[in-house]
Amino acid sequence: MLNHYATPPDTPGGTRHYDFARELTKHGNKVTIFTSSFSHRTRKEERLKKGQNYRRENINGVEFVWLRTSPYYGGNDWRRVVNMLSYSFRVVPPALKLKEKPDVILASSPHPFAGLAGWLLAKFKKAAFIFEVRDLWPLTFVEIGGYSNRSPAVKIIGMLEKFLYHRAGKIVVLLPQASDYITGLGIPASKIVYIPNGVSPELFSKTDAQLPKGLRELISNLKSRRKLLVGYAGAHGIANDLETILEAAKLFQDEGRDKPYFLLVGDGPEKERLITKTRIWGLSNTSFHRSIPKNAMPWLLRSIDIAVISMEKTDLYRYGMSPNKLWDYMACCKPIVRGTGSANDPIAQAKCGITVPQENAKAIARAILKLCDLSDKERQEMGKRGYEYVMKHHSVPVLAKKLLEVMEDVKRE
Repeated sequence: MLNHYATPPDTPGGTRHYDFARELTKHGNKVTIFTSSFSHRTRKEERLKKGQNYRRENINGVEFVWLRTSPYYGGNDWRRVVNMLSYSFRVVPPALKLKEKPDVILASSPHPFAGLAGWLLAKFKKAAFIFEVRDLWPLTFVEIGGYSNRSPAVKIIGMLEKFLYHRAGKIVVLLPQASDYITGLGIPASKIVYIPNGVSPELFSKTDAQLPKGLRELISNLKSRRKLLVGYAGAHGIANDLETILEAAKLFQDEGRDKPYFLLVGDGPEKERLITKTRIWGLSNTSFHRSIPKNAMPWLLRSIDIAVISMEKTDLYRYGMSPNKLWDYMACCKPIVRGTGSANDPIAQAKCGITVPQENAKAIARAILKLCDLSDKERQEMGKRGYEYVMKHHSVPVLAKKLLEVMEDVKRE
């Protein structure tokens, strides 16, 4: 598996490929994940010592190969593009050195350059090639990044996208309507398989990882003051539209409603600007905390009362969404307020919260207030419906079984 940003559960971030790999190993498979040792979230080199270009590590039966990639410290500028390219070039030599002959190479596309590396390796290793599409490139460049369709970068990535779609044995998509976009490029629907993000029951049943002391004390203090905690856990980027959540917090403060308290946990390029905005507005009902390891997430989410998500307004979501944080919220039985225009609405399907329009602070505030006015028992029942839904449709054992079937199919072709 090639995923530039793959992480094990002892660090912040999504653990999709680690979780899938754990399940695949239970069925007698051996899985190696190639990922960057430079953290996209902390902007730090975290796994390699000076002079090391790569290192293998076995984590709970899953082989990780940590690759040194070019560092970057700002936002989404040219340095991040160099970081992406460096992963795609540097993953090839250590992968070729491995004695193992893989049956399947799966390349995941937080960016499409990893897909090109995966296709090349599949050619060299004579393995089947699966292309996993996390973001629709170059559509994401255009609709979120603001690039023109006539941009040379957009045209080049568009050519690469079509190249990989045509050469993949199977295409795994995370968005429920992504096949509409891909088939529109002339790709047969029979090649496309929908396997969304999910949650690991194994991770959420463990209690060995705890919250950092400062965060634990903050939550304890707020609980002692009988606050209702409205929590967000995830990336602090443009697409996450956290300013709308802060605007909702400001509405509560301006109206003198002091029971809801907003807690935002995570990191990202927008975080410092959001903290500055909080200070300018003088918000006393909002706190920020740095990212926490994935294996500490259950502790955090079980401590909050209401979970919140707000996504930037963009036509890109007409193909649907599969945010990790949503499934995590459901796995911890939390009622959810979600501001989105996504084609799919699992909250409505599960009846575990309230969905409101994107970038609408008043609607988010009204929805939060409605959940605050419920009894503890009513909120618990709502959260339980979300848990039942996510375990039925987004449990990692269920999704990994589907991925294994796809791998078996592509091997036979």
